[in-house]
Amino acid sequence: MDRRKEKSRQLIIDHFIKLMQKKDVAKISMKDIADAANINRGTIYLNFIDKYDILDQAIEYIMTDAIEACSHFVYERDNGKESIREILHVIDRQYDIFKRLTQKSDLNVLRQTLSNKFISNIQLRQNTNAIATQFLGSALVGVIVWWIENAKPCSIDELSEELWRLVEPHIEEIS
Repeated sequence: MDRRKEKSRQLIIDHFIKLMQKKDVAKISMKDIADAANINRGTIYLNFIDKYDILDQAIEYIMTDAIEACSHFVYERDNGKESIREILHVIDRQYDIFKRLTQKSDLNVLRQTLSNKFISNIQLRQNTNAIATQFLGSALVGVIVWWIENAKPCSIDELSEELWRLVEPHIEEIS
């Protein structure tokens, strides 16, 4: 990708993230994004299909470290708890954005995006059990969303410990 296109994409994502902190994704228009980034709407459509494509890329950008941890999660059984902890730390650093995304209409978008990212990282392995993969992806994302929605009712260490205790017996089924 050429530098100008990459710069435009990053500018759009950055301003989209700022807008997400102020209003629901459902209420953000392409005009809002264009105005915030000081570009025309055509530039947005050259880089993204719609605002949900921008959202997906924004979450990926925000979650880069967590996505990397997800990919290690399945491969490093001995380090699974630490991978979960890393994912939670990344989410914690961007807590305000994720809290906003769990509110109202954005909740399903967040759940679906995180589930898809987690599941796609698991499926990078060959011969994965599809049912176990869906189960683990949905369960982990569900608990993480619960943690965000309920204003982090337990520490990252407590949550990662408990999640690993619940998930570890099933790791064999997806590897």
